[in-house]
Amino acid sequence: MTGSVEALGVESGTAVADIGFGGGLGLRQLIDKVGPQGATHGIDISTQAMSDARRRFRREIAERRLHLTQAPMDRIPLPGNSLDRAMTVNTLYYVPDEDLRPSIDELARVLRPSGRLVVGLGDPDFMATLPFSAGLRLRPLDEVVTAIVAAGLVVVDHRRVGTSDRAFHVFAAEPSKG
Repeated sequence: MTGSVEALGVESGTAVADIGFGGGLGLRQLIDKVGPQGATHGIDISTQAMSDARRRFRREIAERRLHLTQAPMDRIPLPGNSLDRAMTVNTLYYVPDEDLRPSIDELARVLRPSGRLVVGLGDPDFMATLPFSAGLRLRPLDEVVTAIVAAGLVVVDHRRVGTSDRAFHVFAAEPSKG
């Protein structure tokens, strides 16, 4: 998670989102980085994730530093060009094939022209060896990059977090300038 947050380049006072925030580790990091003048949005389809986050981040919600919304990635309920930074980590495994392109398009839609999207996922070859991977959509990395580019974004960085075959992949993308 930390590698994904670092790749975002979050600045104080900005508007950021963690889409598919799960346990909320990324939310905590984003809230801390944007500070009291920033806004963090947490969007997740899971009722349990929403309930846990409402309990865990009660103070940040009351202070209007965190805004939680239950929604799927392909229908983010935010205006276009509303986020400086957005990330989705370990979520694409759960996105049906027919929803991959609309989901990445939606992530691109909510970014400002100067924004940045980070997509983080485990190495698909390694993930396939894990006992819990049955039923997950382990897409080749080039398929993820193709969806990012098709959404009008340019991949500006691809980091491997770790050096073994267990490495985590972090793609940073920005809206195309032309």
